[in-house]
Amino acid sequence: MSDMNNFSLPFRVEGQDANGRIVKLNSLASDVLSRHNYPEPVGRLLGEALVLAAMLGSMLKFDGRFILQLQGQGPISMLVGDYASGGALRGFAQFDTERLDEAVAKGLSGMALLGDKGHMAFTVDQGADMERYQGIVPLEGDILADAALEYFTKSEQIETTLKLAAAPILLPGGKTEWRAGGIMLQQGAREGGHDEAPEAVRVESDDWQRLCIMLQTTEDSELLDADLQAETLAYRLFNEDGVRIFDKRALHFSCPCSRERVYNMLVGLPDDDRQDMTNDEVIEVRCEFCNELYEFAPEEAFADQPA
Repeated sequence: MSDMNNFSLPFRVEGQDANGRIVKLNSLASDVLSRHNYPEPVGRLLGEALVLAAMLGSMLKFDGRFILQLQGQGPISMLVGDYASGGALRGFAQFDTERLDEAVAKGLSGMALLGDKGHMAFTVDQGADMERYQGIVPLEGDILADAALEYFTKSEQIETTLKLAAAPILLPGGKTEWRAGGIMLQQGAREGGHDEAPEAVRVESDDWQRLCIMLQTTEDSELLDADLQAETLAYRLFNEDGVRIFDKRALHFSCPCSRERVYNMLVGLPDDDRQDMTNDEVIEVRCEFCNELYEFAPEEAFADQPA
């Protein structure tokens, strides 16, 4: 079920024709990250990736998926944030524990943990009958927000500013819970007058820079505070220019994996792979997203029908 404590809130800075979005993953961040007990540096990056995936995925005007993928040759080799229409969000990370410990001991953090040579891919999947769209840019910058801005500047040519945050929060009683959040603002476009051809109207440079500076004053604590209303944050930042708030879009954790899907994957493997598996006492398949473990006896996995 959707949880309105986890949401994407669209808003508009009316006086400057700029569109924004605030994402808060209050309990949802822990729903994803606690399934794997990720080390804190991995959790922080994956938490931010989940926010960015939700931020961009919730802009989709059609049913489909938005997939954010970061790959590198560093201690963290992959981060994935996966958003599906209706607000379903999931993600996972791949990393080398020994290399990660060594890197952290050397003082490395953030995007440096993905290594020098990496890329970020944005994939829009509208279903089996539609062609996928994918944009890929090199990983640049010290933080994920910097890498995302490179994508918008080079691939989309949309003036954008954003801030992302993710961290474990110590709650009363000693319990720790992951939280993640973010805020983004993009220049909009509107139609020209009735007697002229439509034209894109950009925010004046000085005004846009002012909006960027205002957004960057947002503290991580504000993005991670479950008690601070997103509407309050938007008004606090941009009320002088006029802010219009739209309906929240609820987000929730969901993973579509199932025993039947895993079975279908196994029976679809090449004959050589299937033959090798018949020598195992138990065939184990673990979902990278939700960490659910599926076990099959060889004779069960390769029977005509799933058990």
